[in-house]
Amino acid sequence: MNFQTLAAQRSFRAVTGAGLVVLCGLALWQMPLGESWVNASYDCLFRFGTRPVTNKVALILMNEEAHLKLRQERGKWDRRLHAQLLDKLTEDHCSLVVFDVFFEDPKDPEIDKALASAIRRNGHVILAAKYRPEQDQPLETAAPGLQDTILESAVGWGFGTVDRRFTNPAKLIIPRRHWPFPAPNKVSSLPWTAAERIGARLNQEPKEQWLRYYGENGGWDLIKYHNALSNTPSGFFKDKVVFIGNWPTNDTVLGPHEPDKFGTPYTCWTGNAVGGVMILATTFLNLVNHDWLMRPPVWVEALAFTIIGAVLGLGLSLTRTWIACAISVSTALGAMIGTAWVSYNGNTWFPWFIVSGGQVPCALAWALVTKRLSGVSKPSAKTVTDSSSPILQAQNIPDAPDYELFDPPFGEGAYGKVWLARNAIGQWQALKAVYLAKFGQNAEPYDREFRGIKRYKPISDGHPGLLRVDFVSRKKREGYFYYVMELGDAQTPGWEDNPNTYKPSDLASIRDQAEGARLAVLECVRIGLVLAEALDFLHRQGLTHRDIKPQNIIFVQGRPKLADVGLVTDIQPTEIGGTWVGTPGFMPPPPEPPGTRQADIYALGMVLYVISTGRGPAFFPELSTTLVEQTSHPDFVALNRIITRACDPDRAERYGTAVELLSALQEAQKDLDSNGQQRNK
Repeated sequence: MNFQTLAAQRSFRAVTGAGLVVLCGLALWQMPLGESWVNASYDCLFRFGTRPVTNKVALILMNEEAHLKLRQERGKWDRRLHAQLLDKLTEDHCSLVVFDVFFEDPKDPEIDKALASAIRRNGHVILAAKYRPEQDQPLETAAPGLQDTILESAVGWGFGTVDRRFTNPAKLIIPRRHWPFPAPNKVSSLPWTAAERIGARLNQEPKEQWLRYYGENGGWDLIKYHNALSNTPSGFFKDKVVFIGNWPTNDTVLGPHEPDKFGTPYTCWTGNAVGGVMILATTFLNLVNHDWLMRPPVWVEALAFTIIGAVLGLGLSLTRTWIACAISVSTALGAMIGTAWVSYNGNTWFPWFIVSGGQVPCALAWALVTKRLSGVSKPSAKTVTDSSSPILQAQNIPDAPDYELFDPPFGEGAYGKVWLARNAIGQWQALKAVYLAKFGQNAEPYDREFRGIKRYKPISDGHPGLLRVDFVSRKKREGYFYYVMELGDAQTPGWEDNPNTYKPSDLASIRDQAEGARLAVLECVRIGLVLAEALDFLHRQGLTHRDIKPQNIIFVQGRPKLADVGLVTDIQPTEIGGTWVGTPGFMPPPPEPPGTRQADIYALGMVLYVISTGRGPAFFPELSTTLVEQTSHPDFVALNRIITRACDPDRAERYGTAVELLSALQEAQKDLDSNGQQRNK
């Protein structure tokens, strides 16, 4: 394949990727599925901080404690208490009283008259009216529905309604917009009427306004109703706008559903619910301070998703893998932080999560898949000597002078890729590269892998049971390191004529090829002896392997060796342990910590269980009936006894050192040899 053909393929994939990413963004933006993405974009903005509130606002809550203290029944609050509270507010010279309480039906005439008199004495009371959409009542013809005597005493009224659109009534509602839609309308909401009453200049042009929340505790004083009646000092409410309203019986998400119970953008973090009076107070402050949020016009958002999607789709497809990952992370964070900054310093917000959570992953996934496909179609061998080559950049092949690398890699894991390599004198070796970009913003796994190689290389040639590492090179500027090690035996002969057919012979492949996916007892013991001896040597150097499993045991000239040593680290104290890394099933059960000698012994014992029984770690310590019938029972029982102790969940019952395990295997080998001689007589 010549360079022109390769370039054409890359261009086609890049353009296709751009189209897919654009479609992904527009689909999430318009489809019902994307509603939760838009809502998440809005809710997360308030985790970055909120504007301070300088207005004097107080919320008097008719909460559960107030109901108990004042001996009131939900929905049947004594209006004489409202009259008493209003007189207290009048004496304190509060600037405005907003009742988020529905006075619909007449009660006792004398009590209603007393409440009406208290409202007139105050002279600054706004009342809430209830809008009933279930009656198919047109909004512009909606009437207040308030008790006449009380209504005539107030200076104004407005509908005490909040945003309930696009919500599931069975779940806790999070109001996100001002009501009605658009606002203002031919009727006024309770916050709108209150804002007009204190002289706020409101734009009469209908628009969709989004709520700006003022933190978990809001920008006001929260006072329980019974405390407002008797426990506040004289003049406490002076010049304050006071909202009075109901509070849910249980103000947690897990509490029972109530009509006047709502969530906020903070609910998913705090688990707290609020009453509708808090939503109305937030709307009021938005209007007074012109703090509400606006979304860009539809055409602006559509254009933004189109441009961002095209740039991401093209850019990530045409860059090296680690650069694509870095661009993806930067774009996702930039969209989030940029929107938060603009919304805090201005009044506009943008559904950034469609970019960060939709378009960026889509673009990166397409780039990684196409790079992988491109790698499969490459020629079988390529000498790596020119790091500036566009082909090499596209394939992300490490720059390893004096080594000829054969692409594609024959192995790839979570930490890197492994290539077949030939050195300057023609010896076949394996080269593994580990890329920082694979780990996103968390560089610790990358650094941990390098520290493991740094500790392991000096002692790798000290024991024949360890895979030897010959060379290590760190490319800090390029963001990767690689190391060269001895090559494992091939699964099939003659691979040198066609290097693309090479596959290493590891213990997993040996086991899979055996009858019943299990090895003979004597062979298991032989393998265990070599590995236990190598493990003892490693432990005596103060190191642990942390990832012993069949796939990480490579055969070199027929001898098993511990390989994939990136997780090698210093032995940790038993009571402390180390980072929780390794392979589930081959790690001791929690809470036992990893990174200890006994954790390695557990892993080696589990390897012996897997290769001797043909079963996975999840079945331990079960044995199949067929297995017992088809093996020499005494021989297998001896090995199984060793396995059971090595994998005992109780560390006190497990072998304390690799030497103890090695001694047990040596005794088993003697017994097996003796039993074999007797059977041959």
